[in-house]
Amino acid sequence: MNLPAGSVVKTDVDVASVDFLGLLKELKSKVFNGYLCIAVRGKTGFEEGVIVFDNGKVEAVAYDYLAFNKSVVGSKALARVVNASSAKLGVIDIFQLTNEQVQLIIAFNEQAIVVPSDDELKRLKTEVFSNSLEDETIGGAEQESENDLLKKYKVSGVKIEKSEGGDELKKLLG
Repeated sequence: MNLPAGSVVKTDVDVASVDFLGLLKELKSKVFNGYLCIAVRGKTGFEEGVIVFDNGKVEAVAYDYLAFNKSVVGSKALARVVNASSAKLGVIDIFQLTNEQVQLIIAFNEQAIVVPSDDELKRLKTEVFSNSLEDETIGGAEQESENDLLKKYKVSGVKIEKSEGGDELKKLLG
């Protein structure tokens, strides 16, 4: 999701020190226009979620698994953002936008639209950050073995040996 810079409201807020649902209620009561970013370290790398607010209401959500270049939007992304809010390590940044900027974000990201109720947010809240959502999203995207890659590209007769250097691969035609 491409977002304008906006005006900084808060940055580098420790995710572990925030009552996330309380923060969402505060932004709702202030009829906030803008977005909240949450960045945490997941099982295999950094994850980043964005919630876009339109007049205080959650309007659109996106979540990225940066190590895998995978994105999730809408209600599935909302579950991941709320999960990330339970992480021990992470930061939250909040940026204010004009109403027109928010409307443009929503117009260009229709697939990310989700308008959750307060009850739905409470149901999603967990006490402990879980890697299960990453596993669900990434699934078979784990790194393929060398043999899997050779099969995928229909390359036969190639033997792969690890060199003593560790990371280098030698391909020897057999």
